[in-house]
This record gives sequence, structure tokens and C-alpha cells, in this order.
Amino acid sequence: MDLQNLRRAIEIVRRHTPPPGSRAATYLRTYPALLSIARQSEVDDRTKFLQLATVAYGWMPRIVRLDPAHLDSAIEAFTGAQAATEVTWNEVSIDHVAACLHSVVGASKLLHFANPEVFPIWDRNVERIWRGTDPSQHHMDQPRHYVSYAGRVHELRRAAAFHAFFDEFSRAYKERLDRLEITGYPLTQIRAAEAAAFELAGDECDA
Repeated sequence: MDLQNLRRAIEIVRRHTPPPGSRAATYLRTYPALLSIARQSEVDDRTKFLQLATVAYGWMPRIVRLDPAHLDSAIEAFTGAQAATEVTWNEVSIDHVAACLHSVVGASKLLHFANPEVFPIWDRNVERIWRGTDPSQHHMDQPRHYVSYAGRVHELRRAAAFHAFFDEFSRAYKERLDRLEITGYPLTQIRAAEAAAFELAGDECDA
């Protein structure tokens, strides 16, 4: 996936508005509320982790199952994820979070809500766009493949032309929110890159 291909998502967002009661519109409406969970200063990290694990699985949608043998290590990784930067993000062990949740995809969502500046959401559709081929379940079960994907997102974000893409995509996204009468909210650069790939995947499925 390169920036030129990713730019195709801008027109998709401009021309397509999901039905107000659809799952896609619900994702758009609930996204800032999920982010706010990690920003609660009065709540400890264990509680935040459990809250985010529960609501992240509402996005999948699946029922969350926690492996207690990995819970403490997952919460420790979650704490590190909240403080991670674009330089240190890959020092966070997604393995512990994925083992606790029985899912790398679920772990990516939880980590994104914990720190949307550095952790992109990952699923089979997004990975198919980035790889150019449909990933197997075995592929999706490997934390190292999420780390590779996240690294590519960060590399793309550092490209000089990314800022122009980000501005255009953000405007198109805000216009879609307006059409749905959803209060606008800012996207991070990481979220924009991942969301654009998701739009491209949906467009290919529709085609």
C-alpha cells in the first residue's frame, strides 16, 4: 500500500454515507466515547483495561474472554501503551494483550483506544489492503504481523506527502460526520491511514 492508493479512500468517504442506524454509522458515532475511557484520570489502569476490552469487542463483534493467566502482563503492557510514542511504540508487547484477549485483532483495537496516536487498528480487511492479498487466519493470529503492519503505517505517516492526504481525508471524514449529524471529532494521523484502508476494503467488497 502506498500513499497514492490510499488517497482513493478520500473520494469513497465523500460519496458514501452509511445508513444512520448501520454498524458503520455506529462505529463513527461511538469512536470518541471509546477513546475517552483511556483518558479517565480517576480510574486505575486495571479498570480501564477491563472497560476497553469489553467495549472493543463490541466493535468486532464478539464476546470478550479474558485469560487470567495473562491478565497482569496485559495490563502492564496496556500501561506502557498509554505512554508510548512514535519512537517507543514497538517496545510495548502486544503478545501479552493478544494472549489475554485470545485475539491479535482485539488487542489492536484495545491498544488503539489506549493511544490512538501510535497504535493503528488491525483486522483482516485492513491487512488485505496493505498486503494486496487475503490473509489467512494463521497470519492474523501472529502478533508479529500486526507489528509489521503498524511499522508500515508509521513509515507512511512520515512521508512528506502524507500531510496533504491527511488534511483532505480529515475534511471528507468531517463532512461525512456532518451528514450523519454526528458531532465532529479530530482524527489522528494513524487513525486516518488505517480508516482509509478500511474504506478501500469496503469499496472492493461492494464492487
